[in-house]
Amino acid sequence: MKKQLFTIALGLFLIGGWAMAQTFTIEGKIDGAKTGKAELQFREAGKMVAKYSTGIAEDGTFTLKGKVTEPDMYYLKISDLKGGITLFLDNSNIKIVGKSDDLTNAEVTGSAIHSDLAGYNKITKAQSEAMRPLYASYNEANKAKNAADVKKFETQIDALDADQTKAKMDYIQSILKSPVSSYILNSIAYTIEDPADLEKLVNGFDPSLANYKYVTMLKESLAKMKLTAVGVVAPDFTQNDPDGKPIKLSDFRGQYVLVDFWASWCGPCRAENPNVVLAYNKYKNKKFTVLGVSLDRDKAAWLKGIADDKLTWTHVSDVKYWDNEVAKMYGVRSIPANYLLDKSGKIVGKNLRGDKLEEALAKLVK
Repeated sequence: MKKQLFTIALGLFLIGGWAMAQTFTIEGKIDGAKTGKAELQFREAGKMVAKYSTGIAEDGTFTLKGKVTEPDMYYLKISDLKGGITLFLDNSNIKIVGKSDDLTNAEVTGSAIHSDLAGYNKITKAQSEAMRPLYASYNEANKAKNAADVKKFETQIDALDADQTKAKMDYIQSILKSPVSSYILNSIAYTIEDPADLEKLVNGFDPSLANYKYVTMLKESLAKMKLTAVGVVAPDFTQNDPDGKPIKLSDFRGQYVLVDFWASWCGPCRAENPNVVLAYNKYKNKKFTVLGVSLDRDKAAWLKGIADDKLTWTHVSDVKYWDNEVAKMYGVRSIPANYLLDKSGKIVGKNLRGDKLEEALAKLVK
């Protein structure tokens, strides 16, 4: 009996309190999928790469077998059908049942780890449905140039967003032993302003997840957050302007500076630019300026965006898209993003948009 138990133990390993077998088996049935193949894809170096594939029988059934070294997010693509099935894959016996015209809502059973992701997806789906009518009303008010209604719907959107963020954080804390918890937190960590809040969550993960890839990524994000927290001197950097001239952040000491991360391809950035222009024009004669850091990948588009939006301050970029070195240094994972610095280079505000930017400048710039 002891020998048998030892043999079983060798075939399992633990991560986050979950026992994982040596291999996985996926048995699927997709009604309406009569030919083609089922392909299990994984993101590597920013691209989706096929890791496993198999043919689909005429009755829409298929079987995939393999092994993962640790639980992670995969994407199941079915022939040339629209969409696919997201799957937090571990070495379990998994069953998938769905319809060819509705792959997104396919039922996945057999994996407790994937069930943790499914619970989160249910929350985000309900949140999106609740937010949709508010955004529609906001867009209509914006189109009609009804400033009062725009303000009203902005306030409602911000309040609902805060409630939804809390619900997500509560869910993460309810599954801290699951690998999915760190995956989810990593995907929304950019919404957390205070490093102490993120640190508390990271420290709450099960000890067995200490070296798990998403926990490691969160620890790296936390380190960057601490370097760019309100109250610390902003990390210095040098990047070239459109003429190839090196521009150094510390050269702006003695001025109030808004370090503004944006890109010409970013719709929300372009929508926010008029607010930044208003702030710049109002305070530029009081030692306030803006340093734009673009995540563009096309120089011509970058320059056109500057000209079209009348952004008459200093701009820099290495034209490397999300690989922009300054963005990586500051841990920027979504744009628009900004950092407001005082004359000594200390960060006094982050992600200030619209009225919040105006309010911060009114207090700071004398």
